Amino acid sequence: MTVHPARPELACLEAGSGVPVLLLHGNFASSAWWQDLLAAPPRGAWLLAPDLPGFAGSAAVGESQAVGALADLLEAWMRQRGLGRPLLVGHSLGGAVAMELAARDPRAYRGLLLLASCPCNGLITPEENYPVLELMRHNPALREASLSALFPSGRPANFAQLLEDAARMHPRAYSGNARALEAWSVDPARLRLPLRVLGGELDRLITPAMTAELGRMLGASWDVLPGVGHGFPQERPLTVVREIEVFLKQFEGGSHE
Repeated sequence: MTVHPARPELACLEAGSGVPVLLLHGNFASSAWWQDLLAAPPRGAWLLAPDLPGFAGSAAVGESQAVGALADLLEAWMRQRGLGRPLLVGHSLGGAVAMELAARDPRAYRGLLLLASCPCNGLITPEENYPVLELMRHNPALREASLSALFPSGRPANFAQLLEDAARMHPRAYSGNARALEAWSVDPARLRLPLRVLGGELDRLITPAMTAELGRMLGASWDVLPGVGHGFPQERPLTVVREIEVFLKQFEGGSHE
C-alpha cells in the first residue's frame, strides 16, 4: 500500500492494480475506514481511498462543505491523477458525493456501489442533534461513544485510528456536513449506470427501510446485511470485496486508464 501526498490537495491511500476503484468515506471518517480492503484488494482492482476535503489528512478548501463542492474538488483531483472511468464506491456521506459525481456524467464511471448511503433526496438531521454534533468537537468520550455505536458487531481492530481521524475533521464540518446533506438531492433518473445498494440490518442512521427505498428509487438491486450496522464496510469487509469483484467481472483487461 502506498501513500501519496495531496494531488492537488487530497491525501490518498492506494493498493492493488487494474480497474480504478474510488473509495469515498463518510462523515467523521477517513481513508482508514477502508483499511481491510486496502490490505487485501479485490482481484483486478486499483483501489484509491482519498481523505475527502476537510477530513483527516486533507485540508478543507474554500468556504463550503456542500456535496457539490466536494464533488468539484474530486473531479479536479481525478483529472490530475488521470483516472479513467473509475468504479465509484461511496459510504454514507461518500454515497452522496458518489451520486453527485455520477449524475453529472454517468458515462465517466463504470458503476456505482452505495454502502449505507445517504438517500438521493438528502438526509435531514433533527435540529436538536446539532448541539450534540458541536459537542463532539471537544468531547472525546462522546466522539468515542458515537463512533462505537456504528459497529454493533464489535469495534474494528483500527478503532483507535478511526477515533484519531474523526478528531482531525475541520471544525466547520461537524455541523456543516449535516447541513450539506440536508440541502443536497439528486434526480435518480440521471444515474444511468450500473448500480448496487447495500445496508446494514442494525444501522440506526440509514435504516433497512431507507436502504430499500433508495434501491427502489434508483431501480437498483439492493440487500440488507444481517447483524451489522452503519459501519459494515469495516464489520464485513469481505462482503464489500466480493461486491466490487462482481462489478469488475464486467470489465475485462482493466488498467490504470
